[in-house]
Amino acid sequence: MLDALGNALPLAVALALSPLAIASVVLMLLSSRPRAASVAFLLGFAIAITVVTSLAYLLASVLPHSDDDVSISAPFLLLGLGVVAVALALRQWRARPTSDDELELPGWISKVETITTASAFTLGAIFGGIKPKNLLLCIGLGISLEAEALTAAEAGAVLAMVVVIASIPILVPVIVSLVALDRVSASLARLRAWLVQHNSAMVGAILLLIGVLLIGKALSSF
Repeated sequence: MLDALGNALPLAVALALSPLAIASVVLMLLSSRPRAASVAFLLGFAIAITVVTSLAYLLASVLPHSDDDVSISAPFLLLGLGVVAVALALRQWRARPTSDDELELPGWISKVETITTASAFTLGAIFGGIKPKNLLLCIGLGISLEAEALTAAEAGAVLAMVVVIASIPILVPVIVSLVALDRVSASLARLRAWLVQHNSAMVGAILLLIGVLLIGKALSSF
């Protein structure tokens, strides 16, 4: 199981590097209901990763396997996901703003300041398992876990640890806000602005890393 966790760690770190998700929770901490919204966002984020990864794991388990129960389809699926990630990385990089004048903020950002708890949970779920970067990662993680020589319980334990690691960049601001929100408000505002400004470049680089990682995993399985 430790080997499987070690193999999953790069994917966990890539899941954690979600600039707009972090910027969103930071903005919620500066809203009218900071604690309820940010905690709901965190729960939605973690649950979405768990659900999408579990579905990918279950799907991979019913695909063809060899006589010694080794997944035949996993290398091809991971290779395909890696190619898609590289293509998305190139698209994201080309779309990055080259100056502050070209920076266009997503329309939903202006609504975060008045977001409800239910909407915060939904937004967290979108960032956790539906946005392209994390969707690719969750699917890749589920396929990778199924291809490992693990029991279902061991795969679940690895997934739980991955979810904790992936949630740390969102969990830390939430914890800080519970302790000393008034003292860190200015720093949170600066962090949000920086993350939004550099989101495209960061996500492009992360997607490229994901693509190379998934392609490498696929090639090593052939």
